[in-house]
Amino acid sequence: MSSAPLLSVIIPIRNRTGPRLENCLMSLRAQRTSPVEGAALFSPEAVEILLSDFGSDPEPAREIVDMAGRHGARVVRTDTQALWNRSAAINAALAQARGRFSFCTDADMLFKDDFLAVLLGELEACPRMAMVLCKCRDLPDLGPERLYAQTDYPGLEAQASVRQAMGTGACQAAETRWFRSIGGFDEGYVFWGFEDKDMVHRARCAGLELRWIHERTSMLHQWHRTTKNDRYLRKLLNKARYYATRSVVVKRTSLTAPPSAPRP
Repeated sequence: MSSAPLLSVIIPIRNRTGPRLENCLMSLRAQRTSPVEGAALFSPEAVEILLSDFGSDPEPAREIVDMAGRHGARVVRTDTQALWNRSAAINAALAQARGRFSFCTDADMLFKDDFLAVLLGELEACPRMAMVLCKCRDLPDLGPERLYAQTDYPGLEAQASVRQAMGTGACQAAETRWFRSIGGFDEGYVFWGFEDKDMVHRARCAGLELRWIHERTSMLHQWHRTTKNDRYLRKLLNKARYYATRSVVVKRTSLTAPPSAPRP
């Protein structure tokens, strides 16, 4: 078996394929491995990408497997018809992640070509355990989805606006063993919302140093119609859970891989 990777990139997903996901994967595989000032030097083999498929329908599930194969990613499949649960999807991949560090993100992100080098540099340089975060930049509606080359990134970045909210959900990176030691993300947050804020608050309560990298590199959110504002009652329940439990660092004692997931 080859040596373990340094970083596991975890992308939770359901029924999402096409250019958005392809752009995300291409930008992750187009990362610079040459030295960047204050950043880490790494090889492509040091990064594994895990697509955590939480109950996709058969056709998109096949497309996800096909796309993973083209970009050297691994699919962790959870067979379920339950309501979308981003925390559960991330945790299924955390249970199988082989990297020393895990970087949790989303399928609609694009990354500058030095992003992983800067992220790893911060994780490795911190004298104590850290969580690395990055503010998100939102792209406007640019019309029908299409594929982008890495050379398109500067022009896209010029059109993006920094999200006013903290927006940590698409970049939370820390040691894999730490994520596992606290039981991963809180699966009590169902549908959308608050699982990322909850994780950051728990990290702060656990004494991790929060390190922001948005002034040194960038990530872009590809515009799309959202369903995050649906299920208003569910959102209220998530908000109530956040304020009631956010200071509880360890919410469960173990992470379990889904029964249908392939083993490394």
